[in-house]
Amino acid sequence: MHLSLRLQNALIVNAVLFLAYYSLLIWSNNTYLYQLYEYMGASARQVDLPFVLMLPLLAIYSSFLCGSKITTPGDVIVAMMVLILFPHAIILSGANSFSPDANLYSGIGLAVIAGVSLAAFANKVHFRERAEFSDNAMKYLWVAAWINMAVLLVMCLKSADYFSFNYSGQYVRRALAREVFSSGGPLNYIISIGTQAIFPVLFAWGIYRKHKPFLLLGFMNAVLLWGAFGQKYPFVVLVLIYVLMTIFRLRGRVNVQTLIFIAILSILAGACEQEFLGSAYINDYFLRRVLVVPSTMLGAAENYSELFGWNMYADTALGLFSSGARSESITFLLGLQAFKNPETNANVDFIAIAYLQFGYWGVLIESILVAGIILLLNKLFVSRGAFIAMPIALLLATRVVEQSLLIVLLSSGVFFMLMLLVIITLSAKEKRGVLAVEK
Repeated sequence: MHLSLRLQNALIVNAVLFLAYYSLLIWSNNTYLYQLYEYMGASARQVDLPFVLMLPLLAIYSSFLCGSKITTPGDVIVAMMVLILFPHAIILSGANSFSPDANLYSGIGLAVIAGVSLAAFANKVHFRERAEFSDNAMKYLWVAAWINMAVLLVMCLKSADYFSFNYSGQYVRRALAREVFSSGGPLNYIISIGTQAIFPVLFAWGIYRKHKPFLLLGFMNAVLLWGAFGQKYPFVVLVLIYVLMTIFRLRGRVNVQTLIFIAILSILAGACEQEFLGSAYINDYFLRRVLVVPSTMLGAAENYSELFGWNMYADTALGLFSSGARSESITFLLGLQAFKNPETNANVDFIAIAYLQFGYWGVLIESILVAGIILLLNKLFVSRGAFIAMPIALLLATRVVEQSLLIVLLSSGVFFMLMLLVIITLSAKEKRGVLAVEK
């Protein structure tokens, strides 16, 4: 094991690309995007001299944190956090009516930089490759697949009265699902873990191993979750996993440049569509949702913390011990305060929620937990040849950018999948004379 802080030529190129990505994002937000969400509090991003001078430094730092390529599970998690959280919390910081004076030197902006940095430095710890271990993951994944199919059946039966693929009825289905699958209830946990924890891992494995049953099962999960819960997010997860795992299967790695290029091209595609076709499908249904909505939510969270202080994890089991009562979820409290709607679940990233719960101490504690998970995944992937660690990292990465860490670990089933990974690894037998990670 050693700490790697080497600089590479590719990092300079990536710094230039990050600068282009961040600059285009500001231009696109101020020209096209914020107007699409202005009714919910979005606004233009003010650009002053300190921000202009800071942008190249942030681009260089982003490149250093990500490295030049994705070869381990930790690389996936760090790249996702930098590419998604930095634009929300830093580039578009203050681009809202809730907290227009927010910046990266305090509040949630500083919390995100600190939390992502801690996780990224943990990912700089490199482990030595050792002899390869037997690939016995398939039998365990089939057990998970049968659990997944059983849960899908229960989900469809419970939602049969309102199940629909109608696009306009998605929010009605979400409201009905909250009644049928009550939050915090055992059935809700079973459905969440049995679907959203399992299907991304099975789908990623299916792509890497060209295993059609798992590919089909992953797509089936996305379709049925849309019909029962009105969730579009699983389809985004499938696309992301498909792109990353296909590149990884063909090349054994994913260049970070590729991901930045995809982000840049998405912004340019949205601008071209609106300029030349007069429509805004990419900007409204994709870029607004992925970039502007979370940034606006972060502004609301910043304002909430200033008004009410820390929640002290009162909406978790700790609330039962400290006060004898458990409060409403912090994300619903945030939705009620900012948007005056008790049904609004204002999800933000795990660092922002940790900041709402316990300030910078909460950020430190939860970031250390994520750093520990990164070390575990990298260790098992490199030293024990456990490729399943890669799709589990994808599952974690797609969740922590929009949910609290506690929900990610329990409700979203990441803890369950980590335990499955440990069981698979412990049951594997060593093969002598062969290098660890399959290329």
